[in-house]
Amino acid sequence: MSELFTEKRWTGEFFLPDSYEKRFCGEIHYSPEEGVILSYVITGHDVPAETEVLHGVLSSGDKCTLIGRFSPHHAGIALRNGLTTRPGKAGFLWLAVGDFLTHDEQFSDIDFSLTNLQEFFYPSGFKDFVKYSEKPIYSVNTPFGRMEVGNTATFGSLHSDIASHIYSRNPAALEELSLAFKEIENKHPDSYFLLKKDIAYRIFLKLAPETTIRDAYEHITSFSNLFALLIYSPVYPESIRLSKPGPDKHPIAIELYPSMVLDPRTIKLSTRDHFHWNMPITQSTVPLDSIVSTWFHAPQNHSPIVSSIQHETGFRNAHTAHGEIVLYATQFESISHVAGQKDKKYEYPLINYGNKKLRDGLMKTFGKTSLEETAVAVGDLRNEIAHVGRPKNWLATLSLGQLVRISQYLQLTIIGYLLANIGVPARAIATYQDKYSPDI
Repeated sequence: MSELFTEKRWTGEFFLPDSYEKRFCGEIHYSPEEGVILSYVITGHDVPAETEVLHGVLSSGDKCTLIGRFSPHHAGIALRNGLTTRPGKAGFLWLAVGDFLTHDEQFSDIDFSLTNLQEFFYPSGFKDFVKYSEKPIYSVNTPFGRMEVGNTATFGSLHSDIASHIYSRNPAALEELSLAFKEIENKHPDSYFLLKKDIAYRIFLKLAPETTIRDAYEHITSFSNLFALLIYSPVYPESIRLSKPGPDKHPIAIELYPSMVLDPRTIKLSTRDHFHWNMPITQSTVPLDSIVSTWFHAPQNHSPIVSSIQHETGFRNAHTAHGEIVLYATQFESISHVAGQKDKKYEYPLINYGNKKLRDGLMKTFGKTSLEETAVAVGDLRNEIAHVGRPKNWLATLSLGQLVRISQYLQLTIIGYLLANIGVPARAIATYQDKYSPDI
């Protein structure tokens, strides 16, 4: 279910809240690269006031809400045959399809899926073996409410003649199964059996206290960042649903489309298939409940390294490689400072948070035979990049490919530190670094 990675268009009528009589026509274009864009035409001289919320009725009959600053007074003006029109385009932070919302409306129930979340929990090729359950797989209390991971599934009708769904080369056994199923149906006439067609994993949040869409989306972003760290790949929401009580007490389901504005190369990395059996960290190798709990006590402390994963494009040049090396070397200094190891600011993280393959690769890239000499080389390279007037010894000898490898070795060391601090077992971290450390 990749709703948020599919380009969409809706036509409709749009208006300020409680001003339907002053409606105007327009078209919403959504894409993960460009976000939510409204193209509109206002006729006449009665221009709507600036607003943070715009309501609409789509051609599908759905209510919708566009959230973000809308200033139609800045639109262009066209005069043709005595008719004045204001054509324009406006970008919005969010599109909510399903109801008219206020800009500060609050929600307590939200659920979403993430790219490769399914594969983290179970191999997609074995989904037929996953039993649907209404009970959550994980339940964790967070600072903003309760998080649950559970199943969602689609079902089809199961006919009384079960042999139409199941085949066996033993017709006698199949006939016996059909008779047994009919007997069960007769014994439980109020039961209704369904055939599972597909199943997926979603994260459900019960927010306490209720919060706005802006704050709820920040929580989703924090979950995305955590899973990006765990699978070493950009991770973004595939679909987001809000729920609110309706006038008849039945819940109203609202689909949320955020303006993610992602680089196409990042989208390609985020949506590519990962395979459960090849992932160093999965639900079976880590205590996810305690990791989630730890993560949400200080997610902002991980922002630089997570940002490097979330905005990965797979492309490097000298400028980006230089910037990453300086950033990661500075984070080495921070790790050592916290541990009281200022005299070993580049050596301490490698000894404690880098595995053997990573350390050996870094030593070979610098042409050193000891970790102590390699740590000195990291510091010298960092200073050559960061300080004007320093002799360019390493920069004159290292190729771009070598600089990129050094950057990745440093990054994976910092990731090892972060993973250890949120409770990922040492064995899983070592496997993680083995898999993702560059080969020489």
